Amino acid sequence: MNLSPAFSVIGVLYAIVTFVLAGLAVYALALVIVFLRLRIAELKQAARRKDDPLR
Repeated sequence: MNLSPAFSVIGVLYAIVTFVLAGLAVYALALVIVFLRLRIAELKQAARRKDDPLR
C-alpha cells in the first residue's frame, strides 16, 4: 500500500491537533476542579461564620 506524502502530513497535523485539544481539555478540567474546591471551601467557611453564635 502506497500512501501519498500529503496524506501523511495531514495525518501528522491531525494527530498534533488532537493531542493539543486533549491537553487543553485536561487543563480545563484541572482548572474547574481547583476552582470548585476553592469555592466549596469558601462556602463552608461562610456557613461556619453564619452559624457562629458570637457573631
